[in-house]
Amino acid sequence: MESINRNRPASAIQHQKLLTELMAKTQDSVATGRSFNKPSEAPSSWLEISSLSRQSTIEESWINNIGRARILAQQAESSLDTISNGVARTRELLIQANNETISSQDREVIALELESLREQFAHLTQAKDSYGGDLFHAGDPIQMRIDTDVLVTPSPNLQTVAGSIDIGGGSTDTLDQIMVGMIDAVRSGTAADRSTQLDRASSLTDHFSNQLARQGLLVNRLDQQEQRLEQSQLAFTERRVTLERTDVAEAISRFQSLLVNLEAAQRIYAQSSSNSLIQLIG
Repeated sequence: MESINRNRPASAIQHQKLLTELMAKTQDSVATGRSFNKPSEAPSSWLEISSLSRQSTIEESWINNIGRARILAQQAESSLDTISNGVARTRELLIQANNETISSQDREVIALELESLREQFAHLTQAKDSYGGDLFHAGDPIQMRIDTDVLVTPSPNLQTVAGSIDIGGGSTDTLDQIMVGMIDAVRSGTAADRSTQLDRASSLTDHFSNQLARQGLLVNRLDQQEQRLEQSQLAFTERRVTLERTDVAEAISRFQSLLVNLEAAQRIYAQSSSNSLIQLIG
């Protein structure tokens, strides 16, 4: 007798198998919460997720740079603030020294305090950062990338802080030499010398006020950029979840549709098998 199986339509069997596999995948997507497990199951979604992952990794490196830059910027801001306060005290001392009624002994006390401030300034401008390097290093400023085309300088270099200070008339001088000139003028200079050094003190005040303001703006900029990147990372995460997450309602509807199709295919297959058997008997 000829085998009944040989007369069964191969396409019908394959169709039922495919429907069963699709139902199993749908059940699995509901159970795991993932709409797909292989790139081939959702090529466009997989490509978008890959692109999101690459961009997210890049932005994470920028966020890390911002964290490092903020530490350096805040250290620089703190040091500049201390120097700025010391410069304010320097100006007060020079105003006192310009009073012609004070004694030479009083001027010596003022000179000693100015020497102490000079040492403090030297220590602050040569300080180390949290990573062991010079906070205000010599040479070109160090830059860090915080966006595609955005580089920031966490702290100014030594030349900017203490090497080229505008003292008026198109001239510049170093912080240390300005302090030396002030000390000498208080100890042994004339009234005109002390008056000139008072102008230098005003130049120092302007210089460090500007430096401090720039650092404050930089810290604010880093905070704003970090917030923007964190929002971007959140958007990436939400989009990825949307692409990967199973839409339960849609999955249930698809499962029910597949079940109806499978039942219909099984009925057609059963009818076909029955007809083939009768034909063989007849």
